[in-house]
Amino acid sequence: MDAILKRRSVRDYDLSRKIEYETLLGLCKAAEAAPTARNQRSREYIIIEDEKVIEELSKVSKGSMILSKCNTVIAVIGRNKEELTTPHMQEQDLACAVENILIEATDLGIGSCYIGIYPLEDRVSVCNEILGVTGGAYTFALVALGYPKDTEVFFDKNKFSDDLVHHNRY
Repeated sequence: MDAILKRRSVRDYDLSRKIEYETLLGLCKAAEAAPTARNQRSREYIIIEDEKVIEELSKVSKGSMILSKCNTVIAVIGRNKEELTTPHMQEQDLACAVENILIEATDLGIGSCYIGIYPLEDRVSVCNEILGVTGGAYTFALVALGYPKDTEVFFDKNKFSDDLVHHNRY
């Protein structure tokens, strides 16, 4: 629960520090441990460390501009819907995978920021072109990653309020 409560969107990274590739694979493994509808395995991942590719992605939208301040990105890719058993649930599957990346990164002391791409078709098509995503697959989200410049970035900010919870009925 600690990593969940301390998770924050980090937008300023120490570019002198790189995340080890094995750690990045571990983040993808954590993502893939997230639930999927009917175990449909609807996701894939692209680990991006190439500065030129990251710079191109930083120009996709106003929200993606923060990528120019990180040195690692994981793109969460939705597989071709025609190959899935429950295609209408794919976006939930993908969002769960992103959340697992964010929580595991926090637990490892790595900063992260979720950049939504889907369902905005202009963003999806530009990301697909940059990343070479084809065959009906699509870019769902980008996750900026890196070691935070501010070492105090992770803290428990109580966002919870009892009035958010209802019992038995709304």
